[in-house]
Amino acid sequence: MNALHTLASDRAASPGSRASGASPRAIYRRLRAGEPAPEDLADEPAPEAGAPDGIEAFFAALTALRDEDERCGASSSDDAEPARVLLGYAPTALLDGCWLAAAVRVRHADGALGAACLDAFYLECGEGDPARHHGALYGAALAAAGLALPDLGSPAFERSACLADADFALAIPGLRVAQRGNATLAEALGHHAAATVLGPPAAVRRAASRARCDGLYFAEHAEGAATARRARDLARRCLEAHAAGGAPDWSRVWRGAWSLWAAWRAWLASLRPAAAPSAWEAMLALVEAKARHAFGFHGRVRLDGQALDDALDPARLDARRVLLRLARSPWIVPGRPDESPLVTRAVQFGGPMFGVFTDAEVDVMRAWIRALIEAPEPPASARAIRSAEEHEGSPRVDHDGASMDVNRRGGSTPRAQARAGLPLPELYHRLLCARGPGDVDREAGALARAHVEAMLREVHGEVSPARLAADGRWPWSAAGLSRWVDARLREQIFEEGHAHAHSTAGPHAAPHPAREHTQPTGGAGIAREITRDEAVWLLTQLAPAAVIDGAWLQGMTAPGALHTPVAALLLRIYRDELGAGVPAQHHGNVLRRALAEQGVTLPPCDARAFVERGDLLPQAFSMPVLWLAFAQRSTELLPELLGLNLAIEMAGIGRGYAMAAALLRRHRIDPYFFDLHNTIDNAASGHTAWSIEAITRLMDACAAPGDALAIERATLRIWRGYAAYARASRPLVRAVAVRLGPRLGWRWLRRHLLGDTGR
Repeated sequence: MNALHTLASDRAASPGSRASGASPRAIYRRLRAGEPAPEDLADEPAPEAGAPDGIEAFFAALTALRDEDERCGASSSDDAEPARVLLGYAPTALLDGCWLAAAVRVRHADGALGAACLDAFYLECGEGDPARHHGALYGAALAAAGLALPDLGSPAFERSACLADADFALAIPGLRVAQRGNATLAEALGHHAAATVLGPPAAVRRAASRARCDGLYFAEHAEGAATARRARDLARRCLEAHAAGGAPDWSRVWRGAWSLWAAWRAWLASLRPAAAPSAWEAMLALVEAKARHAFGFHGRVRLDGQALDDALDPARLDARRVLLRLARSPWIVPGRPDESPLVTRAVQFGGPMFGVFTDAEVDVMRAWIRALIEAPEPPASARAIRSAEEHEGSPRVDHDGASMDVNRRGGSTPRAQARAGLPLPELYHRLLCARGPGDVDREAGALARAHVEAMLREVHGEVSPARLAADGRWPWSAAGLSRWVDARLREQIFEEGHAHAHSTAGPHAAPHPAREHTQPTGGAGIAREITRDEAVWLLTQLAPAAVIDGAWLQGMTAPGALHTPVAALLLRIYRDELGAGVPAQHHGNVLRRALAEQGVTLPPCDARAFVERGDLLPQAFSMPVLWLAFAQRSTELLPELLGLNLAIEMAGIGRGYAMAAALLRRHRIDPYFFDLHNTIDNAASGHTAWSIEAITRLMDACAAPGDALAIERATLRIWRGYAAYARASRPLVRAVAVRLGPRLGWRWLRRHLLGDTGR
């Protein structure tokens, strides 16, 4: 793409992004990577029209905007090359649905609104099929047009000279609402409804038709298509749930929709070809682009008695002065490029600058020399146009010039270090209510990093090649992993007393104090001594984990993570844990109902009253805190996360859950929470099977370059994540044993040694 056209697009970048000193490229990179947006990033433009009052008026207003785009949008880009339009829309299309990331976090997921948002998000992400993720479909459309961009997750994507700043600015409104979390939930709903009703801009659809690449992406977004109808129905369902929640703020919903429309208009304006630069502007740009490479090679060339190297010093370059002196030198014959030694000798074969300039750059020289007759000096308004090379490098620094590293691994902030010893309930509340993953909420990110690193240090010595080999887990192979999982599950099902079965006793089964190596099958033993009140109390200890079931995977919904095959598999599990879009099936709601029937009513999980309940042991927060901490660092701890996920899903299968269900049935307490996990976590086609496949996908990617060391490192990291699960389970198991163990032991002794059947 012409660098001069790129500049024109940069000038048209949306007002909200250009108010900050950082370029839209840098802002896009930061938001996509989960870093905080610049503090001086301007607010989105205010809507030009009043907010519609109600759902029907809102959809009517969006339909009117769509009709306006049909009338005017396509014609506004008629002069743009289809490749320019299609590539320009890529930074937005490849992240389709990202604006709902905050709306599908576990703290919102147990109600009608969270369920509707989850279904809408799942549809945008291909319903668990990475090939049908809307971003993947758009990538296929680009490929059909013979166009290619670097991988979305690579720094080269944001540096690409094929993309203009305005292209990145178009995606910023969606990324912003994704990052701001609960504070902009209404805006996220409006943005999603607008994206659903408007669909891809008419300019993009026309460009695809001209390039003959209007495949599945455009077919699914076409008016009347089945997927488009489903998406619109889900957007309506989201707004209906928002309205049913009481006092809906339609002005904020409309602001979210308008932010997308305003960004559209700015982007469409950027597609209009910029006015061709003057000969002087183009030559000034050429000198500024080449000066830093030329400096040091022209000490023997003199212009007006001064060494050209002095004039080309980047620290004090004055391109105007260089060109004025060059125009008066023997290298130039004004008006006659074919007689000017600069063109006829210096840049030709045998000349001192052969191969330094492209043919297009030599044409710029020729045009400038011809223009010297009518314009011997640059006009006062002439300015250098930023070169593509300079433009391409701009995203690597932020507005103050400091280097930015997406994968910062610096230590925790002093404030976070001071709070590293927070009580588990308080840490639970902080992490659950964090604005987003990673560095978006810096304090939460630092707390999460400290917690996870401490846990992984504890299990580091438990995981080594020798220990894994003794257990059949080393070296890595997909078939070996499947065999090992099958063997462990058989032990959990048929040999409950096996030591490994204890290590995978999960957060839902962990408070079962009667699981001893000598325990008889069928629920006999000390478990029979548990009273009904004690069973309800034990069930209550599961609440901190159960009400946020799936939380360990919520980081995979972030814009920087959700486009990979591994993320697609984990998203399937996450959606199931949250009820698959049906509030009654939300795992936390299943437990809430069982407890409510026993007179135990739980407040919302993100309410401070929840963590301050006197009937909850502090140790009941140990496992869910680990989940929430992992969710904050999902992308950088992906191997460990996959190991943790496997342990969680395997823990749901076997006699442990069956015995817990039997205990509840004996006391006429709804046991479905345990029955549910014993089925959906299965290793044939359920969560355990998907967990194995996700690990295999990751390891296949590690193996592709043939780096054996990378495979070994990933293997160790996966099993450390797996081991962290058992370590996080222990505090609650011990606390329950201390609380109930002596009491249950005395009852057992009275019954079996003294013959006392009384309670």
